[in-house]
Amino acid sequence: MYWYRKAKMNMEQWNRQGTPATPPESYGKRVWHIWGPIVIKWVIGIGVSSIAMGVLTMMYVMADQDAAMTAMQSEDQMMELYGRIMEKYVSFAAMIEAVGAVITIPIMWYFFHKDRVKERQMGMIPNKKAPVWKYGAGILMAAALSLGLNNLIIIGNLSAVSEAYESTMEALYSAPILVQVISLAVLVPISEELVFRGLLFKRLREKGTYIQAAMYSAVVFGLLHGNLVQMLYGFILGMMLSYLCEKYGSVKAPIAAHIAMNLLSVAATEFKLADWMMESKMRIGVITIVCAFIASTMFVFVQRIEEKPDVPGTSEENEGVVA
Repeated sequence: MYWYRKAKMNMEQWNRQGTPATPPESYGKRVWHIWGPIVIKWVIGIGVSSIAMGVLTMMYVMADQDAAMTAMQSEDQMMELYGRIMEKYVSFAAMIEAVGAVITIPIMWYFFHKDRVKERQMGMIPNKKAPVWKYGAGILMAAALSLGLNNLIIIGNLSAVSEAYESTMEALYSAPILVQVISLAVLVPISEELVFRGLLFKRLREKGTYIQAAMYSAVVFGLLHGNLVQMLYGFILGMMLSYLCEKYGSVKAPIAAHIAMNLLSVAATEFKLADWMMESKMRIGVITIVCAFIASTMFVFVQRIEEKPDVPGTSEENEGVVA
């Protein structure tokens, strides 16, 4: 054991010597480090929406300049013109989300990669990455939890509480099915997971406990959905996605789970799954209970994944050799 302790002390001394001292960051820089990705995503979303609105307005004005000039002279006609433009804007909501995601993904991937390089330079040991075959449990848990929560929203008639929720769902899921799959089920999940789990959660995790990082990132994830129903829904799913990121040791796990959930939502909307379930209270109740059972069973499986990093020289096997 003497040689083991001596080797461990030498390794720790080498790590301290190999990691250069870094000057303390200013408060503003620390704040930007945590919240910068959220601000950038928000600015991109506002910018893409503003450009889309401007383009649609120009198209209407150029199509009928006389009617546009007349509308500008009357407040009622102006509001009517604005309403027609907004209807067209809503019909392109899924495509606008896709454009925003396409711009956001490479920027966030750059920051994400930069963080991983910094971790290696500082000698930080990340959580172990779970094998790909174990991803099925996380995906199934996420899909079951998502469907179960949606059923509870339907049963409790929570959508009636928020008109914004109904209008948002109608806008996003009125696009052609191919656009929904590419935008809502692929691009948007990748974009959101890089921001909220790949950057926000991981950066908060560096400074505090898992619970703190998961809570903060889930609250922000929920709030940015913009209406009460999606805030609650987003918070619960945000906690679950942070847990997957922690246990699987990779942002790929929450990305895969998020894609599965959104793909399920697209399919459920396309094939009117909610209407079919609501035909019988017994049917939707049984499906919700089954979802709860599947989600809890998969949670137990995911919980058994060992995420703690392997510290060189401290495993039981190494201890037996040096002893």
